[in-house]
Amino acid sequence: MQIKCSFCSMPFALTNEQVAEAVEILKKDARAHYDAHCPKCRRSTKLAKKAFELNPVTKKMLEG
Repeated sequence: MQIKCSFCSMPFALTNEQVAEAVEILKKDARAHYDAHCPKCRRSTKLAKKAFELNPVTKKMLEG
C-alpha cells in the first residue's frame, strides 16, 4: 500500500505485515488509527480506517 508522508511528502510503501497489523488494530476499534512511520524523516503519519477502505484489497480484509 502506497502512502505519502504528511511532513516531508516522500512516498513510501507499507509492507504486507504492516497492513495486516493495521487491519487488526482497526477491526478492534473503529475509531483507532494506524501510525505509519516515514523512512526518511521518521515522523508518523496517522492513517484512519477510511484510507484502508479506499484500497479494494484491504477493504476485503476489514470486512472479513
